[in-house]
Amino acid sequence: MATRTVKKLKSVDKGEYAVAWALLKAARQAAKLTQRQLAAKLGRSQTFVGDVELGRRRLDILQLYEWCKATGTTLSAYAYQVESTLDVLPKNLPKTVRAPKARAPKK
Repeated sequence: MATRTVKKLKSVDKGEYAVAWALLKAARQAAKLTQRQLAAKLGRSQTFVGDVELGRRRLDILQLYEWCKATGTTLSAYAYQVESTLDVLPKNLPKTVRAPKARAPKK
């Protein structure tokens, strides 16, 4: 008898994360900053900003604070936006579609 394995979703695969990423991107766009400009304010690369917005990279609380500060908002305002958006969305959003990780160029 064959056993069937069920792949458990990681927490970042929950659809709710897409809301958080979209709001980070919206904060950057509202500040009229390009990814490159925000990256310079954060002392990071443009790739870092892009990876965060695509869900490839998570921010810890202090990085999130710096992101908010650099985009002219507050951590509490961002948290409120996330909470109020998630409160009106259906429970158990579908699994997010995350961009694949970059592959090394073929030789």
